[in-house]
Amino acid sequence: ERHLPPGELPASRREVRGLYSGGTLAAEAEVIFLHGGAAVAAAGGGHRMIDLGDDAHTSGRPHPMIDPAARDGPMRAALADPAVGVVLLDVVIGCGAHRDPAGHLAGLIVDVPTADRPAIVASVTGTDEDPQVRSVQAAKLRAAGAIVAPSNADAAALALALIRTGG
Repeated sequence: ERHLPPGELPASRREVRGLYSGGTLAAEAEVIFLHGGAAVAAAGGGHRMIDLGDDAHTSGRPHPMIDPAARDGPMRAALADPAVGVVLLDVVIGCGAHRDPAGHLAGLIVDVPTADRPAIVASVTGTDEDPQVRSVQAAKLRAAGAIVAPSNADAAALALALIRTGG
């Protein structure tokens, strides 16, 4: 796992944007932020955990576990937002999920120069027995510059720590 050196996040980058493919992992991250003393805002600034699998985001389009492009717009917006210090992501693999969700996300991450983007913290939910192979998905995210935590809870806690310490 890769940790950012102290002070790498500019003081202006203090928000976490969680872009989740499902509500359960987004809710888990919210609980970690609330217990960690960081308010999760529903809208209008502050930390936000967004369930992109919610009906409001999937009406007329496939769920983000099936089509990771559903996360593209919010991901590009978070990567370009100068207030966002950490983008928090889940990758859920298994039968019925996209064949390479981490590869798709890695393509978005590497499009933004490292110096111009927030930290990326991710988790991969699944196993090496899944068709997408958990270790392969994690390696693709790491190769793109993401920090891959062992679980979603660990990823949320790390994102919170990075914001508090500045990197």
